[in-house]
Amino acid sequence: MSNYKAFFLKHQWVFMVTLLFIVLYSLEVFYNHYCFRTFALDLGVFTNALYDYSHLHWNDATVFKYTPENLLSDHFDLYLIVLSPLSWIFGQYTLLIVQIVSVIVGAIGVYAYLQYKFNKPNLSLMGMLNFYLFFGICSALSFDYHSNVVAAMLAPWLFYFIEKRNFLKFGVLLFFLVIAKETISLWCFFICLGLMIEHRKDKRSFQFLTVFAFVSLAYFLLTIKVIMPELAMSGQYDHFKYAVIGHDINSAFANIIQHPLNAIGNLFINHSGEARLDWVKTEFYGMALLSGLSLLFFRPAFLVMLISPLCIKMFNDDPTKWSIDCHYSVEFASILTIGAFTFIGHLNPSKLKAFLPIIICAGSLFATYKLTDHTIYYHDYNRMKFYHSHHYNRGYDLKEAHAAFNLIPDSAIVCAQSPMLPHLAYRDNCYQMPFVKNAEYIVGSKSESTCYPISEQEFLKLLNDSLATNRWHAIVNDTNITILKRNK
Repeated sequence: MSNYKAFFLKHQWVFMVTLLFIVLYSLEVFYNHYCFRTFALDLGVFTNALYDYSHLHWNDATVFKYTPENLLSDHFDLYLIVLSPLSWIFGQYTLLIVQIVSVIVGAIGVYAYLQYKFNKPNLSLMGMLNFYLFFGICSALSFDYHSNVVAAMLAPWLFYFIEKRNFLKFGVLLFFLVIAKETISLWCFFICLGLMIEHRKDKRSFQFLTVFAFVSLAYFLLTIKVIMPELAMSGQYDHFKYAVIGHDINSAFANIIQHPLNAIGNLFINHSGEARLDWVKTEFYGMALLSGLSLLFFRPAFLVMLISPLCIKMFNDDPTKWSIDCHYSVEFASILTIGAFTFIGHLNPSKLKAFLPIIICAGSLFATYKLTDHTIYYHDYNRMKFYHSHHYNRGYDLKEAHAAFNLIPDSAIVCAQSPMLPHLAYRDNCYQMPFVKNAEYIVGSKSESTCYPISEQEFLKLLNDSLATNRWHAIVNDTNITILKRNK
């Protein structure tokens, strides 16, 4: 017992800071879910996949597709299979809990790496704090669940194990990263390249990193060029949406090699043609510079590690990907923090070395506050404003809406409005509106404005038209919740 007490006292600030952020993240995540700020895409889809995998079935993606198709053709995400046994315990909350826990694991990984490398508890603690404060983590946690978030939280441990020259654990961890999502394996390739530069004087580490780099690249090419096209009904990889650089991965690679200046330019300019999006990329870079990117120019190996997530983000056809919103910045958290604090750790003792960690953490705090308050790219600020009363309500009786879900049997087939579906997705079959198909229940709220992928008018018409026939009757029908049951 005395050993545990000594360990706690030695790292008491680590425990206290971590406990604080567990509370803050929980207020953000679980209240978003309770207040119907999680959606069919993607938490509903992934929760339904958990149910199928935990019952030893493939998921057919019919939550959001009319025609059944293996979900792995959409994203080659094997984490859902690995995590599915947990759903027997935590049900619809499984992925939300896993995502918070993964962030804690990532933050402790940052602390462990910095402490092992520099043995400076204050520097390590500030690095961990900067990681917790990073705007990309707050944004990712506020928007459903995504496996690339969990994978990104494992990345700090890659630095830790390569620093200890524990190549077996590094390789095992790298395997768990690459199976998260097809694009993560490409990121792992660039992480290994950057680490090869950092450890270029260590011949054995360099050799192992070379092997790991090409294994990661081979896995990436295998998944997007062979496995996923084989699973997809279209016969191709359906997520290549980078028209500015090419129509497929081959033409994109050729264009980048032949026109490198154009490619670099498109990382910074608005290539959509819509003037309202002119400053979206600039906003991201500004926040990243405040959060530690500014120091990476003194450690360019870490910039190499950002090539893949930066290109995937900024070349995309969808401007949401360029922005600071959702989960599209989370891969930067570990690289920016570890790179910036590695640079600080190598500085000679000075006032600059003492104050730089405080400046970087203050910059991250300011960037995250701006994310929750006022940004160029508009998003629902109430998702992240855990410090404001608006975060905890939606303007209608949430308790009554949740209570009404008890009227629906767990085995019933459900068609639900997007914000309602994650609460009903842990079952064999469920569909996002407007895919009624063979549903036995239709669920929605007339007070809920989020009706994606249909408009609010189309949603109300679907409810009214269903009631106008003799095929459905209402078991609940008020402003808080509407539940229609199919007549036998």
